[in-house]
Amino acid sequence: MNKEKWIAYALEKGFESFEIYQDISEERTISWFGGQMDTFVTSHVRGTSLRGLIGGKMAIMATENDSDSLMEDLIGKMIQQASAITSEDKGIIRKPEKTDEISANRVFIRPESEDIKEALADIEKRIMDFDKRVLQVSFMEWNETTERREITNSYGMDVKDGEKIQVMVAGVVVGDGSEVKDSYEFDLVEDLSKFDRDAFVKELCEKALNKLGATSLESGTYKVIMEKGAMSSLFSAFSQMFSGELIGKGLSPLNDKIGTKIFSDKITVIDDPRNTEAVELANYDDEGCPTYRKTVVDAGVFKTMLHNSKSALRLGTESTGNGFKSGYASDVNVMPKNMYIVKGEKSLTELEEEMGDGLVIESLAGLHAGLDFITTDFSLQCAGYFVKDGKRDRSITLITVASNFLEMMKDVIDVGSDLEWKLSSIRTPSILFNGLAISGE
Repeated sequence: MNKEKWIAYALEKGFESFEIYQDISEERTISWFGGQMDTFVTSHVRGTSLRGLIGGKMAIMATENDSDSLMEDLIGKMIQQASAITSEDKGIIRKPEKTDEISANRVFIRPESEDIKEALADIEKRIMDFDKRVLQVSFMEWNETTERREITNSYGMDVKDGEKIQVMVAGVVVGDGSEVKDSYEFDLVEDLSKFDRDAFVKELCEKALNKLGATSLESGTYKVIMEKGAMSSLFSAFSQMFSGELIGKGLSPLNDKIGTKIFSDKITVIDDPRNTEAVELANYDDEGCPTYRKTVVDAGVFKTMLHNSKSALRLGTESTGNGFKSGYASDVNVMPKNMYIVKGEKSLTELEEEMGDGLVIESLAGLHAGLDFITTDFSLQCAGYFVKDGKRDRSITLITVASNFLEMMKDVIDVGSDLEWKLSSIRTPSILFNGLAISGE
């Protein structure tokens, strides 16, 4: 694709400004089942998104074929599209801004295919040998993805960003008599030759085995530790409440809440696309706006809305560098990037000791159907284990937790130290809450 040619032609046809966004991804996936390789898939995809401002309207076109022979046809279709747009929102193609770029701390070393197969076979054997109650390795997979984003526009912008990720994934089925349970585990692997296979297998198998013999819990109000995985999922489900786009449209529970206390003073929320501990690092958002670290909630007080260029213009402010696409063909939306709750000082074990008697929730189900984003009420199926006198007592299942997210986040006893970055760009440590309603027996 001759980008200069496309931009020049678009301007010649009347576009006031024009942008070419490309997402280039390469992937290799090897799956393993029953002692042998099940699939071996490689892919290379280059997706191109064109955005252009003409007559004050923003036209958007996406394609996986960026041949120069299609230039006139695609740009012609964008002109037709713009003439049909009725929205009064003003589109923006950004001008380039200088910024100091940083690099990720993680260095992923690409292994040979034979080394991956050996690791998968060995880990499968270790899982089967871990405990006689292990019935089957339900799936195993190695996945590596390299992604690069490039943004070029008529104002002279030419920026590049990208990341690489390598992941080991496995699932296991365990049983005792007629009872059968399953679980899965995944882990980032920077260097396969140094990957702790025993630790991976132990975490996977114990997670599944701990589900055996689980019982329900008498309905009531309990002190609850929302373990880091479950807490991250719940926080992620409500993370769009900080979006300036939704706040500007009156669709966020935080309308008119800037500068007010919305959480406990133990809760501080950071959004930092440049966090080198996270999996994804972005020097620029998908509009080419430089990113930066920002405090969204400071000791419980809502301080900063997240914005892309359009939402910032609507509210008379500046973009916070949170304009991201969910895929190359999508529009630019306001999204958090590497958002997290600042960790405390106590381990999960120490939180359990502080709680004394109560429930640790390890998993939540029904997040999309079981919550109301506007009111922040939620009622979700969950599972975990009961803690008695500060020690793990028994596994719990077949229960439901219900609360109001904003009220819950004001009733925090303590925040754990176990913040851990995995694949998600929204993470929290485990958090101990004073009292949540549990429905069970």
